[in-house]
Amino acid sequence: MIQNFEQLLQAATAIQGKRVLVIFPNNEETYSAIFDAVKIHLAHFILVGDEKNIAEKISEAGFSLSQFEIIHAATISASLKLSIELIAAGKADILMKGGVDTSTMMKAVLREDAGVRSQRLLSDIFVLEFPQRIDNRFVMITDGGMTLAPDLKNKVELINNAVEVAHALGNSQPKVAVLSATEFVVPSLQSTLDAAALAKMNERGQIKGCIVDGPFALDNAISPEAAEEKQLKSSVAGQAEILVAANIESANSLAKSTTYFAGLRLAHVIVGGVVPVLIPSRADKSDAKLLSIALGILMSRYYEENG
Repeated sequence: MIQNFEQLLQAATAIQGKRVLVIFPNNEETYSAIFDAVKIHLAHFILVGDEKNIAEKISEAGFSLSQFEIIHAATISASLKLSIELIAAGKADILMKGGVDTSTMMKAVLREDAGVRSQRLLSDIFVLEFPQRIDNRFVMITDGGMTLAPDLKNKVELINNAVEVAHALGNSQPKVAVLSATEFVVPSLQSTLDAAALAKMNERGQIKGCIVDGPFALDNAISPEAAEEKQLKSSVAGQAEILVAANIESANSLAKSTTYFAGLRLAHVIVGGVVPVLIPSRADKSDAKLLSIALGILMSRYYEENG
């Protein structure tokens, strides 16, 4: 089982031949991640954008143009259109955001005729390293990037997507905590009702490949001490490896707080489409982008092996 980011990079580097298509690369952090990835032979990059500017960046960094595939598109909109067409035609394995705005990119990806989405819900899975844990340090958070206000049906799909990422990392039975503001079922708080229903669905085999419980507040989901203090009888309590938030605001804020308050490393990937999709924030450091590329490579192999 892959248990930390160093192991993730090693595993991704061992997977050769994956093609990452980058839509209009135009900022230093994106180029830095691409160049770092090329240095360790992580992937082959297809850069769709202004050919002259891309060539200048590559040359300035001391790389050969022959190490990349450059496809000219003069504008962001032209780059986005062409990139979607290339993905739909099977010309790349992973789609990565460059200078295009996330909402504009995802509108294009989600179009029914784009050929990128499947019949599944697309969701963004954040993966962070929780240093207090001795064994598997990965904790996943969903969904901080796609599903605005998931209902019960959506949350089943969010769990299934996150579990797929966990399985790709070698964790065959991840522990899933459905979060709320409390560990008690409160009739007037819908997130607690959803959590209880999801736990029962898992118990009866409607959600497979994981252990689901909830509701949990964040502390008793990830802290064994907090779970023990509140005398929670659950194999998930204090040991959660996947956190399912109530809505996009709480998931996004929780994920970003781990970086900006705690300084933890972070990767994330959108799953549920025909290829993994990477939407790193423009504010993300090159390390987060590099780790996201590695995660995308692992998911691409998982898709290849599991249909």
